[in-house]
Amino acid sequence: MKLSKEVRKKKRKLSIQKIFNIVSVVFIISCILFYGIRFIKLYKENYTIDKISHIGDTIKDDNQDNTNFKNINGDYYFYGKEVNNYVLYSNLLWRIIKVSKDNTVTLSLDNSITSLAKGTNKKFEETNLYTWLNYTNKNNTGTLEKSLNDARKYLTYTNACIDSITDTKNITCKQTTSDAYITIPSLNDYVNTGSSDSFLNNEEYYYLTNNEKESTSWCVDKDGKISTSDGTDILGVKPVITIKNTVQVTNGNGNKENPYTFEESSSLIGSYVKLNNDIWRIYKEEDNLVKLSLDSYLTINNEEIKYKYSNNNYYHNDTVSGSLAYYLNKTYLNNLKYKSIIEETDFSNGIYNNTNNYDYNETQNTKIKTKITVLSIGDIIINHTNTNYFLSSGISRDSNMIYTMQNDFKLYTKVSTTNLKIVPVIAIKKDLLTAGNGTKDSPYEVQYE
Repeated sequence: MKLSKEVRKKKRKLSIQKIFNIVSVVFIISCILFYGIRFIKLYKENYTIDKISHIGDTIKDDNQDNTNFKNINGDYYFYGKEVNNYVLYSNLLWRIIKVSKDNTVTLSLDNSITSLAKGTNKKFEETNLYTWLNYTNKNNTGTLEKSLNDARKYLTYTNACIDSITDTKNITCKQTTSDAYITIPSLNDYVNTGSSDSFLNNEEYYYLTNNEKESTSWCVDKDGKISTSDGTDILGVKPVITIKNTVQVTNGNGNKENPYTFEESSSLIGSYVKLNNDIWRIYKEEDNLVKLSLDSYLTINNEEIKYKYSNNNYYHNDTVSGSLAYYLNKTYLNNLKYKSIIEETDFSNGIYNNTNNYDYNETQNTKIKTKITVLSIGDIIINHTNTNYFLSSGISRDSNMIYTMQNDFKLYTKVSTTNLKIVPVIAIKKDLLTAGNGTKDSPYEVQYE
């Protein structure tokens, strides 16, 4: 039976429509598969790059075959003396303690940065160490935190063990504090990184967060042994910070010569400044000024100068002939080619003892106005290799005993008439720092008449 012309036409239309629909479906499926696979591939590639660049992942990836990088209860600790776990932050060299489960990275400064007494009968968060390290709503707090570069951008709260420990063979971490950006090492940190065989043992005295009991605190001595103190010893403060898990590494591989870095711009703290042939380091920013400490001992004609502090007490008096203050502000200053840029400003010159509860604030708040002096208790100490030089802090108003800085960061006193090497400090205007970038290889340089 022959189909009518209209039926044949209608059937042909249906066949074409069917073919078009099939082709369209195939085309759409092909597009979905092609672009879907491409999207997934690109997503995975971008995700992998982003993941690797995060500091915690980078460190774990770089050390996956490192026998000195150990998993302890889910946290990865660096263990031993010779480990490549260096980080450069705020022009200061840090060591990686651990990468935590949440991929945050806990660091300890390679060397102590100041020396203070912890105080008796105090938990870490109640001590002057805590307020020197961390900014609070009280006056004169956060000396270190305010000096670090963009601390709130890069740092998160550090989880520190504060258990009272009576037996070092039974160290627990049941009590913690996590309300501070900066702490100090705990017994747990010290043991998990190798104790005396740890990179945290660098021949310095310093306090730990834990107390033995109410009247004694745990500390590390210069031989790396765990010891105790009643809190009146003036020992090193070795800061511990925690880097956010979102921070990305920008350079470095963890070697001392090529540490990990992550900052978008550098800070002034620790920067090198070249004045004539002298190299200074910035240890404090203060309004429109930067305060500098000489990076070596005071040297004239290749000879290290020694001088007594005073004839009878700690007071810095640059009008009394024969005192260190007079020598620095008359003889030494007048021989400096850059004396015109040195500003007269306030420097600390107080006492530090049990009568003021070893409060660095009281020591720092006693000021003298001068052009050149020496470091005080409570100042940031940049160069840890200089040793046996006077600070501008006394033990009492009537005593001729003056505190001296040692390279093991335990402070001792000496009679003010003793001749010692000198590490002077000065202040210059911040806007003079133009040439250079503040590194050791390219220090800031200034113009002067």
